[in-house]
Amino acid sequence: MLEVELKARLHRPAEVERRVASFATRLRDFEKFDSYWHGPEWRFVRGTKGFRVRTDGGKHVVNFKNKRTDAGIEINQETEFEVSDRAAFLALVQRIGCEPFFEKHKIGSAWRYENSLIELVKVDGLGNFIEIEFLLEQEDPAAIALAQGELKRILSLAGVAESDIEARGYSELLISEKEKVQGYGSPP
Repeated sequence: MLEVELKARLHRPAEVERRVASFATRLRDFEKFDSYWHGPEWRFVRGTKGFRVRTDGGKHVVNFKNKRTDAGIEINQETEFEVSDRAAFLALVQRIGCEPFFEKHKIGSAWRYENSLIELVKVDGLGNFIEIEFLLEQEDPAAIALAQGELKRILSLAGVAESDIEARGYSELLISEKEKVQGYGSPP
């Protein structure tokens, strides 16, 4: 499955939620706990061999992506599968040399509009975001371009400026924040 997704920072989350509610159908509220892991070779090539384990509503879903970004919009070849026993799965991956990297917690609401999924989220340590995604069956440049245009159109319907699109992944943002707090950020 190919995921075409953008996320943008929200300066007025309540206003954006009112706008989204005017054109989209609310699906559910959620709370997601994500742990990010690296495979055994992660020290040699940072950002590779990584995967996420998400707990959402009692389900545990493992996810890994081949990711690229085009003008702030992610285009991900994504693989997901559910595991019945999170602790057993994590014991297995640690046994074969994987290590935890960081965790993420987000709460929010999911909405459906046409063929898109919209999530309004608050990410601990980062603030409020809108995420909009399309899923495509295969990598087709014309379909990707169309999805990118639709993402920006929906962003506009939600009252969010394109300048608020955040091209960096949550992992990059969280690591950057962690380094700032620990004093490892760029010098002033």
